[in-house]
Amino acid sequence: MKKIFLVLVALFTLFNCNNSEKKIEEQKEVEAIDSVAVKDSLIQNTSTDLVKAPDFSLADINGKRFDLADFKGKYVYMDIWATWCGPCKVQIPFMKQLEEEFRDAPIHFVSISVDNEDDKPVWAKMVRENQMSGVQLFAGRENNFGHDYQIQVIPTFIILDKEGNIINANAPAPMDYQTGEVNTQLVDLFREMK
Repeated sequence: MKKIFLVLVALFTLFNCNNSEKKIEEQKEVEAIDSVAVKDSLIQNTSTDLVKAPDFSLADINGKRFDLADFKGKYVYMDIWATWCGPCKVQIPFMKQLEEEFRDAPIHFVSISVDNEDDKPVWAKMVRENQMSGVQLFAGRENNFGHDYQIQVIPTFIILDKEGNIINANAPAPMDYQTGEVNTQLVDLFREMK
């Protein structure tokens, strides 16, 4: 019985050691991917062939409609999110901080919900309760917005230039996932836009 116990302990220890090494390797891979993603996300569209952002007509919490053309003349920082998305909700206080810091900058902060149409009241309640600022629009999932903007995951952040061209389809998030603070790379990018 003692031999069986020792064999089980040895196997358990061996499995955990291998598993820990595997987790460390996986973590290193994730960190490498994250650092590349952050670096790539700051690269703006430098080609002379700018991609025109697809037009949209979406309503805010009060039913007022906004078209892409309404934001012409300023940069647009778009936050594509949903109420059920945990990582999206984590970004809300950081987005509010950025909106406050850059309220006089030539930047529109536009958050667009891709919740199901049935969840529109949940979205409206969340916008009110969290006192979400900027322009809060509802696209829903049934609308073509997600398809037109090729949204694969949320949250997604997009930057448009003053003419409505996409200059960064994979912009940095308001919160830096590594520090848990406001994303300084995004702050620097916004300062360049002033």
